[in-house]
Amino acid sequence: MLTLKNKIAYLFDMDGTINIGNKAFPAAIELFKKLHKMGKKVIVLTNNSSRTSKEHMAKLIDMGFQENTFSVYSSVDVTIEYLKEEHPKSRIYLLGTNSVKREFERNGIQISEESPDIAVLSFDTELTYEKLKRFCRFVREGAFYVATNPDINCPSEEGPIPDAGSLIAAVERSTGRVPDLVVGKPNPTMLHTLLEKLDLKPEDAVMIGDRLYTDIEMAKRAGIDAILVLSGETRKEDLKMPVQENPLVFESVESILKLL
Repeated sequence: MLTLKNKIAYLFDMDGTINIGNKAFPAAIELFKKLHKMGKKVIVLTNNSSRTSKEHMAKLIDMGFQENTFSVYSSVDVTIEYLKEEHPKSRIYLLGTNSVKREFERNGIQISEESPDIAVLSFDTELTYEKLKRFCRFVREGAFYVATNPDINCPSEEGPIPDAGSLIAAVERSTGRVPDLVVGKPNPTMLHTLLEKLDLKPEDAVMIGDRLYTDIEMAKRAGIDAILVLSGETRKEDLKMPVQENPLVFESVESILKLL
């Protein structure tokens, strides 16, 4: 039986779990405050690769989350760390936003618009046809193909909007190729790297998220406990058993707040 109070680190997905678009769930703000007062580590572990972690943090603070009560670790961070460690001299073509591109460059990643060794696909909310066409050409020519995350849609105030997974599908239809590597959730490397940074064991952490195929699957692969919330992408009909029969499925993070 999962005992939440014994956990040291609480890892939260972002979109659909603690917020929708630019609106935070009020219970999530209160939950972060309570966990901070309890001395727990609160980390937003997000696949959203349209922004840098600093931008995500600023956005969450603007929504009402209290500064210094949480940190952010994203698929952008783990992709940069992977490229620096495994491909330090490679030329990279990035399908991504300008701010993420600048973050790559700040970390010493060599960005190239022609003949890259590696093509990196992220959640590009500034996508143009020219960028997509160029990316497909590099993939078709044999560049090693990396995706930051596989999320099909991102929950928003206007409903689901296409995320990196939808762009992966477009590239596959054009080139016949799928990514050689997906760095973010559900790849457990993202979680293992974070736990190593925090000097924690898998049993010390719990993952809270709204997607079965990223948040919950990553936790399963990494051997940590997970809680699914139904405030984002996953719906009751997606589950194999009724919600009331599964103690690790909650309607929202408000249920976690009530348990603590």
